[in-house]
Amino acid sequence: MDLNQLLYDIDNNLGQEDFESLKFLCMGLIPNKKLEKMRSSLDLFEELQKSGELSEDNMFILPELLYLIGQHNLLKKLNTNKSAMNEALIKEGYISMYRRMLFELSESITKEDLRSIIFLLDIPSKFKENKNFLDILCYLDKTEVISEDNLEVLEKVFRNVSQDLLRKINQYKESKEPLMPSAPTENTQLSEPQFSIQAVSSTDMEFHGDDLDSIREHIEEVQELPSGKDVETENDIAALSLQDRTESEVYPMNQKCRGYCVIINNSDFLKSDTRTGTEKDAEYLKRVFSWLGFEVVVYNEQKAQQIRDIMNSFQMKDHTERDCFVCCILTHGQSQAILGTDNEVVKINVIVSTFSPQNCKTLAGKPKLFFIQACQGKNIQGAHLIEEDAAVSTTKTIPNAADVLIGMSTVDGCFSYRHIEMGTWYIQALCSNLIKMVPKGEDILSILTKVNRDVSEKEYSKSGNLLKQMPQPAYTLRMKLVFPIPTSDFKEYF
Repeated sequence: MDLNQLLYDIDNNLGQEDFESLKFLCMGLIPNKKLEKMRSSLDLFEELQKSGELSEDNMFILPELLYLIGQHNLLKKLNTNKSAMNEALIKEGYISMYRRMLFELSESITKEDLRSIIFLLDIPSKFKENKNFLDILCYLDKTEVISEDNLEVLEKVFRNVSQDLLRKINQYKESKEPLMPSAPTENTQLSEPQFSIQAVSSTDMEFHGDDLDSIREHIEEVQELPSGKDVETENDIAALSLQDRTESEVYPMNQKCRGYCVIINNSDFLKSDTRTGTEKDAEYLKRVFSWLGFEVVVYNEQKAQQIRDIMNSFQMKDHTERDCFVCCILTHGQSQAILGTDNEVVKINVIVSTFSPQNCKTLAGKPKLFFIQACQGKNIQGAHLIEEDAAVSTTKTIPNAADVLIGMSTVDGCFSYRHIEMGTWYIQALCSNLIKMVPKGEDILSILTKVNRDVSEKEYSKSGNLLKQMPQPAYTLRMKLVFPIPTSDFKEYF
């Protein structure tokens, strides 16, 4: 395949957001006036060819750009992968550390952060509507409000908005060294590192005062799973035992229908407070998993026995021509259990074991995902913008069956938050990152790591207490789970 054909194929796999990211990263390599006139990634690639940064003999900038914007699945077209590029860019690269640091900041900004940043910055009004953080960074960079050696404006803003983002700037200032462009002598073919998320141990968090307007969600503690070593070279692969996962070990996702996605959404309870805002979570989950190719079925206001009946009915279905199974439960809960609207309990391990290989043979060997946003529902104060769910102590437990992932909204004994208009922090972050990262070829554990990060950076202050949240995924997956890239944009589902 010649270079132009390769660039054409890559362009067909990039969206408008990817194109804007590429333009930002190439500021300094391509004059701003030329960047402003570009309408597609092909225009950008053509200019890089004209300037000599990209040629058949020197293609390093191409995988570098794809790596930085998160299009890791396209690296295979260039005979490399994420692991190889991560190692290569420690020593070489065309894009400066300054530009990479700014882009990383933009990738970490939440909508709430962006509103605060726009409010705090002295920028023209045209940048205060329908703008993203990359647009703002471009303006600040072009007007020389910020530069490689002058980041005071951003530092001042992030002191108020996000200490984590401020740390990224400080790390850049401490370690910045110019990256010299260099093309590798040969295409590196390394296997991508395996991903592992371990269950974290619980820690108690105490809050004082009776005026905490949030919902503290229930979570059961799970056993810690061993993490495998990273795969870094082809020689390493030969040395690994058969049980270690490699890049080629991915759950098959080739059926016409991805599978069933069951959503249990409980809002009104016999003895517990209403879970206001949960309808936002349910609608978001429905749209996202429909976009991913699932047959979504939503059940609202289900009693405990009705929940058991629903699980049993899907256990009896034939999943032969489906790739996996997803179950999302949005309700109140207590230790090791979720509640029906009648306040009767359903044990979480019973729900999960319903779909074990011996109980549901057509799902044997296929991934089964459970995302649980469960609350205690007792002694709750009046709900305002944010509510608090209560949880009690738990015992250690994890499903014995393989191919299971349980995503809980928080670690045991800690708080989880639900906005009465926007939905829960956890479900909103989960959906948002599925939309953003599935088209980039990321696996489910990488996506949940980003969910952990996004939720952990949120905070809510009430009555002098700083409230935080840390989600907890636990899994017995044997392979990587990568959802196929949808053929349509997510916006079509709105």
